[in-house]
Amino acid sequence: MSELLQESLRFYNFPITVCFVLVVLFWMITVFGIVDSDALEPNLDLDADVDVDAQVHGGSIGLGLLRFFNLGEVPLMILLSVLITLVWAGAVALNYYFNPGQSFLIAGGWLFANGVVSLLLTKFLTVPLKPLMRKLKEGEKHRPVIGRACVIKTSEVTETFGQAEAEDDSGN
Repeated sequence: MSELLQESLRFYNFPITVCFVLVVLFWMITVFGIVDSDALEPNLDLDADVDVDAQVHGGSIGLGLLRFFNLGEVPLMILLSVLITLVWAGAVALNYYFNPGQSFLIAGGWLFANGVVSLLLTKFLTVPLKPLMRKLKEGEKHRPVIGRACVIKTSEVTETFGQAEAEDDSGN
């Protein structure tokens, strides 16, 4: 364990270690409910919901690249968390095993190669989250049921029992 800490705090791994610690702190704060995750997440909508394919064909390569990495479908903080975790783990492992002389130049090369591989891994690791995030966004669009007019379907309605049918915005 001391070797991991020692390697994490080396001058070439220190910046990414700081980022990793910030990611861990963010998720600890979010999990323990001190701050809502939406309050800490920057709102970078980037208009990714608007026909991105037409914009990409029109020359907006940057937006297409962001879309390739699932930005707009998966929250930014999840993408950054996965990416920073992968970059940190890769940087520490690669420098520990393949940079015994602690060369800054070799560490920079490993960081670049590790960053490219980590970006691709982040894309593929977050693909399974896309349907879940779509379902969560759909759930946010529905109006709350409480306070709406409905038709009672059971003979009795109490606080713990009963069934009612309410129309949604589409008339169903």
